[in-house]
Amino acid sequence: MDKEWFDKTLQDSELPKEDIMRAIQDGMNDGRKIKRKNKVKSRMKLSAWVTGTAASVVLASGFVFSPVNTVLAEMPLIGKLYETFNFEIGKELSASNLVTELNQKATSNGVDVTVTSAYYDGNVIGVTIKAEGEDLSLEEMDKGHGPESGYALGGDDREQLAGARGVLKKAKDGSYVAALEFEMRNEELPKDYTLSFSFISMANIRGDWQFDVPVKQLSLEKFMVNEKGSSKDGNYTMEIKSLSIGKATATLEYTSTHPLNEMDEGVNIKILDDQGNEVSLRSNGVLKQIEDQNSIRKLGEVHLGKIKDSSKFLTVYAEVVKKNERIYLAPIKINLTK
Repeated sequence: MDKEWFDKTLQDSELPKEDIMRAIQDGMNDGRKIKRKNKVKSRMKLSAWVTGTAASVVLASGFVFSPVNTVLAEMPLIGKLYETFNFEIGKELSASNLVTELNQKATSNGVDVTVTSAYYDGNVIGVTIKAEGEDLSLEEMDKGHGPESGYALGGDDREQLAGARGVLKKAKDGSYVAALEFEMRNEELPKDYTLSFSFISMANIRGDWQFDVPVKQLSLEKFMVNEKGSSKDGNYTMEIKSLSIGKATATLEYTSTHPLNEMDEGVNIKILDDQGNEVSLRSNGVLKQIEDQNSIRKLGEVHLGKIKDSSKFLTVYAEVVKKNERIYLAPIKINLTK
């Protein structure tokens, strides 16, 4: 079925929406009898509730609760929603049934905001939200001064967890939906965590919607590496300390060293698996800097996307970036077989 034709017909046709959806449901039931194994895939194709095929993502530096574990009738399938907002981690985890579906609601100024799903993989916590209210309107927002994402989180920017914020989109049922990611930046990540956050603005409405979402970290496999790569003159080194692999993310811990009297501008990293496929890099940051008599040592973390289950080893290629020079370090191999 052509999605654009379907969307336009559903919007422009004078036929009742209920009749159209009932006809689609009948067709789905027939399809199940013919090819039952395509049940989930068929539902995902027909769950095109959010307008548009992709949503923008904003990078950020920082009630009555009734949890239930069922898909919300008025919402898109969770995996489809993460796909719409181009959140690869949520999409990957949802395909493996590793996203917890929720119905955790807060109400303020006539607007209901609901956390509809959550996951916690590696250092990333993701949630999806739905907002409902008669006065919600993206068109009436102050475009010059309103938040780029269509909503604003409460608290000081410095107190907010870094991550990605999907721009608020209007769904066909009149509600507004978005996906958000929060990145934990601690040397020791808790296995169980309560993500506390609030919204102070939703579309054009000011309010106070507060949430405390309990999440449990998905299982990790940790490899102690302790392998080093150095520049030809030995002045610059990188030592990979460990690699933690989650279901859809991975975290690489390393130490980089450079001479005390030379300031580097950062370390670029590229990682390939044994098949030559590049592992996506989400972020690379320094957690701590230690200075001694002769050198500066930096403790850093690289946050990665999914590493294929079939990968036997990874190769880390690093370069130190200076003002007018790039210094290449010897490749570092990480064995993934135990």
